[in-house]
Amino acid sequence: MNYVFFDVECANCLNGEGKICSFGYVKTDENFKVIKKKDILVDPAAPFLLGNAKTGNGIKLAYPLFRFQRARTFPHYYKEIKALLEDENNLCLGFAVNQDVSYISYSCKRYGLPIIEFKFYDIQKMEKELNHRANISGLDHLVEEYHLTSYTYHRSDDDALMTMEVFKALLDQNHFSLQDVLASFPDALDDTDHFLKLQVQRQKQKALKKAHNEKISQFFAPSQTRFDINFYNPKLYKKAFFMDYAILSKEMDYLLKHKETMIAHGMILTRNPSLAHVVIVENIKKKPNIPSLPKKIIYMSLEELKIELSKKRN
Repeated sequence: MNYVFFDVECANCLNGEGKICSFGYVKTDENFKVIKKKDILVDPAAPFLLGNAKTGNGIKLAYPLFRFQRARTFPHYYKEIKALLEDENNLCLGFAVNQDVSYISYSCKRYGLPIIEFKFYDIQKMEKELNHRANISGLDHLVEEYHLTSYTYHRSDDDALMTMEVFKALLDQNHFSLQDVLASFPDALDDTDHFLKLQVQRQKQKALKKAHNEKISQFFAPSQTRFDINFYNPKLYKKAFFMDYAILSKEMDYLLKHKETMIAHGMILTRNPSLAHVVIVENIKKKPNIPSLPKKIIYMSLEELKIELSKKRN
């Protein structure tokens, strides 16, 4: 079996969609002897947006922009990349490899090409588990930690070579074989079918979260409704109500439906717990731990609130 260490660089990743500008790889035998090292430059057919919005700094590409712009687009290299990654005699490995797999899969989708289906092993994930790190390590940090030769960062084939050197150092340091690693850290091994299904699930969860947050914003948005004397209730009138997270999470549809009724009763809806007079909770017997609440605070269950909202002045 051969090992294929690969790395991808992108011109931009707007909306999480990586427009590939290079695909580099190093192919070795089982003794890590390099059989082939290659960097495939790709015209991303997209603008290069390499800066960091927070720091103003961005990555420095290994080649001048014109080298990418004079290359062919991804479909031209598709068969070569597909044959390499899908070869059953090759075990594919990468560093923070899920990102690279998502870029490759997106490029296939972007150009209407069949998804490249292959198994891949994430060395970053394995290294984190192996060394019991609280946080993942970057490739540059590990290259320095293991006193390895540093090549040109963000040149895909050099990043692939450094990934191979880091992996080899990890095996040597811990007296592991590849079989030991695969058996001891199976969670670092994945395949595109499983990965893409998880990606779809995450996208659905992200969409649901976005929709829920929009509902919350709608609930707390200013309203044209005003207090109605016919609904005067001293338990509600001019009281600032804070909704516990469990209520916002489970009862958002009810809250939106009855928002205008709440305001008509004179309720003040607040997202700031320090301003609250009353906290609406799921269970009055299980009061949540909410920081910043005033010492004198009233807890009311949603069921109790519903009863109060149903009351109308005689």
